[in-house]
Order: sequence, then structure tokens, then C-alpha cells
Amino acid sequence: MAEITTREKIILVGMDEIRAYGIRGFSLRRVAANCGISCAAPYKHFADKQQLFDEMVGYVNDKWRERQRTSLNLKQPVERTIAALAADYVDFLCENPHFKAVLMIKETGLDSPATASAAGLSVPVKRLFIVYGRKKGLSRAELRSRIFVVRSLIYGSAMILGADTELRGDRMEDLRDAVLAALEQPR
Repeated sequence: MAEITTREKIILVGMDEIRAYGIRGFSLRRVAANCGISCAAPYKHFADKQQLFDEMVGYVNDKWRERQRTSLNLKQPVERTIAALAADYVDFLCENPHFKAVLMIKETGLDSPATASAAGLSVPVKRLFIVYGRKKGLSRAELRSRIFVVRSLIYGSAMILGADTELRGDRMEDLRDAVLAALEQPR
């Protein structure tokens, strides 16, 4: 496994900091101390806290895109692809609890496109939902409602299964089934 750079270490430790203290309690000095670097060193890599947070969001999104490429199967019905991706995303979040802290944070006090899109759908998933909505003949409001239900299943499952790893393997099929049931509802 490749050794991580100081920049990546600051990003990862920063995520743990957000997880423990939230954005309002975030301390770049504490991040530096936990990285074993001087309190000025993070500024060699990031202009400010906003840029560091943006890089955290980008880092998580890049890792998810890498993972998504391996799990995206367009040869099956779109509903099954969405359900499989939902389960894979829950696994991804459970395996990386510090990522959840960045993606699900609400009280940022920061303002940037990355902050606004932190918990948004990835482009491939948006496209899948568009295909699904057209296939089902759903209005925009109906599609948004289905997306809300699927996202609720994902984030609720990630919270529950992240807290109880023994349950995770057994419950992923249940999650896929619940997502499929939500998507297969009549119009």
C-alpha cells in the first residue's frame, strides 16, 4: 500500500476532526497536532479551512467514483442497478465512517459549491434516476419523491449498520429489496 502524503493525512485527520467536533468546533491546530506537523504546515497545502473542507468533499467523492466504477452494472434493469449501488454506497460509508461526517454535515458555516454538493447525488446516479424516471413515466415531483425515499433508506441504513457491523452483511440484501420495492411502486 502506498504511503499517504502529508496533504492526504491532513484531509483524513480533518475528517476525523469534523466527526468528533463538527465544523464549528473544528480546529486546524488540533488537526496539525494529530498529524504530527507544525500548526503552520496545513497552510502549505490549503489556503484556509474552506479549501481544506472542499478538498475533503472532493476526496470522498473521488473515492466513491473509483468504487462506483467497479460496482456499476448497466446490463441489468435500472432499478436493480440503483439498488445495488445503494447497498454498495452503504458499505462504502460503513467502511469509511469519517466520510459520513463530511457528507452528512449540516452546520458548515462555510460557503462553496463543494459544501453545497457534499451529500448530493453523483452524476452517474443522477443519470440512472433520469433513465428510471423516464422508464416509469414519472413527473419531476414523483421522481424527487422516489429519490428521497431511496436516499432515506441509504442514509438510515448507513447510520444503523455503521453502528453495528455484525448486522451489515445480513442486512444488505434487505436494503436492496427495500430500494427495489420503493422503485417498483406503481405510479
